[in-house]
Amino acid sequence: MAQPFPYTYYSCDCYDSKVAPNPPKRASQPPPADDEDERTFDPRNARSNYSLYPLEHLLYCEDCQQIRCQRCVIEETLNWFCPSCLFEVPSSVIKSDGNRCTRNCYNCPVCTSPMTVNTLEDPTDPSSSGGPWILACPYCQWSTVEIGIEFEKHTGITSQLSRIANGGKTIPTAKERDKERERRKEIEMRKKDRDYFSGSEDSPSTDKDEGITPSHDDLFSNLSAFYKSQMASQTPSNPFSPHEINFSSPSSFSRIMNLYSSTTHKKQKREKPSPMREAASVHEGLNIHDPATDAAAIERIKRSGWSSTLSSSQKLAQPNPSIRFDSELRPVASLLQTKRGKRCRNCRHILSKPESKITSTRYKIKLLALNHIPRLSIRALSPIPLTTTQPVLYDYDRLRSGIPTHFLLHLSNPLFDPIRVTLATPSTTPGKIQSRVTILCPQFDVGANTDVWDDALSSTLSPIKKPTSIGPDGNPQTSIEAGKIWDRGRNWTSVVLEVVPGFLIQPLGSKEEEELEEDEDVLEIPIFVRLEFEADVNAEERGLGDSRGTEGKREKREEAFWTVVGVGRIVGN
Repeated sequence: MAQPFPYTYYSCDCYDSKVAPNPPKRASQPPPADDEDERTFDPRNARSNYSLYPLEHLLYCEDCQQIRCQRCVIEETLNWFCPSCLFEVPSSVIKSDGNRCTRNCYNCPVCTSPMTVNTLEDPTDPSSSGGPWILACPYCQWSTVEIGIEFEKHTGITSQLSRIANGGKTIPTAKERDKERERRKEIEMRKKDRDYFSGSEDSPSTDKDEGITPSHDDLFSNLSAFYKSQMASQTPSNPFSPHEINFSSPSSFSRIMNLYSSTTHKKQKREKPSPMREAASVHEGLNIHDPATDAAAIERIKRSGWSSTLSSSQKLAQPNPSIRFDSELRPVASLLQTKRGKRCRNCRHILSKPESKITSTRYKIKLLALNHIPRLSIRALSPIPLTTTQPVLYDYDRLRSGIPTHFLLHLSNPLFDPIRVTLATPSTTPGKIQSRVTILCPQFDVGANTDVWDDALSSTLSPIKKPTSIGPDGNPQTSIEAGKIWDRGRNWTSVVLEVVPGFLIQPLGSKEEEELEEDEDVLEIPIFVRLEFEADVNAEERGLGDSRGTEGKREKREEAFWTVVGVGRIVGN
């Protein structure tokens, strides 16, 4: 267990939101006897791993008055921005730009570090014109010179990079691709007609036969144009008919709903749309595997070595994940980041909302659980040293079996109202090693979280003096009394917890001789916390809309939750 002792986890009840069993047939029938045992929280249960969190990781819903973890909240995107240039991107262009920054923000394809725009000429030379420009990585020293890409200007890197392929070749635009596609279609149709009239059965020539291998962008453009033509061919004869649905029509949903809403029109015979066919040639986007490319790749690995190949992470970061060698790498545009708010899944109440300004790290709304839920902590009750001023360190990794040990359970109140706390815990901890636990003062009051100066000026609240006695060895000891708290402050209270660790080795003749699993010797105590307090009624915050007549009124509130306290590790006698 990575968490050091002692620790405290809080349970969120969203993991156990299953349907309640069927009620009994008779209302007078009592519930089963083991109903209370089923409600006892078991930290050893496998499902408990999905419900225990530190207090700092939890939120709080004021409307539901419940703890909220990451599984019972809904995230909503507020805005998009680039983490490199901190430029806010409108949400309307996110889909068209591919969730990438369209400015000069690029990451290194080798080490993912941000790249900078540098010039190849000497910047100190007054006669230099300032170009050409390159993208260089200041960490691993990789630059676009290695793939043969140079830029004419230091601005508009994205538009320049989209027109330059590796090696300095020019990439055709979308219009040029469309013209070339239409030209090849005409050539293929002419050859089909020529072969038909001449009686030849030879297959028409393709890009492969002409010795031209289409690039990844060409194949994608051809496939996109092919599917657009297929969608356009599905246009119904009567586009305004509610029975004939077009796949590419934006009003398809309304037409489907028309089938259930309109009852006056006569039923018309529905024509089944013709099935869409798949791509059949290269100019339609069909990519046929060529074994010669694998043989050429193997020969290149033999010449250049394994260091010229790419890792899996480098391939997935590229726009074309089918590349294999470092000469095919291209700079990767920076991924956009988002600012997100969180809402309660039940009532849609806002739990956290950051400021819309990109450079700001503040939150407009942030309902943390640590501001609404008392904090529990535990520590060992060490004896008072006499000869030194340093406290006695307690070894939480060596709890001795069968020896009663006292711990201090400290509870602090973050609310501005005094609370009444009731603690409950099973008499024996769950698991193979059963330890006995006793809370000497299970019910007590905790003061409000007022100003520190109010505590200094107040004379009504004073710390409780702990009576001392002389032990058998002659040293002064602090007596522990059942039903009394140990210490109290302005907004905190400490009570004593008596723990008798269980035995690792079962007694002779016992049937339980199973081997201990991992962390079975860790002593974890489930504690049920119930709070009672009175708070001011605020109609505006509770959504009633009118606060007149509610000023000065207070209402009684109750909250309850489970916590798990990790005391230490049992090592035996």
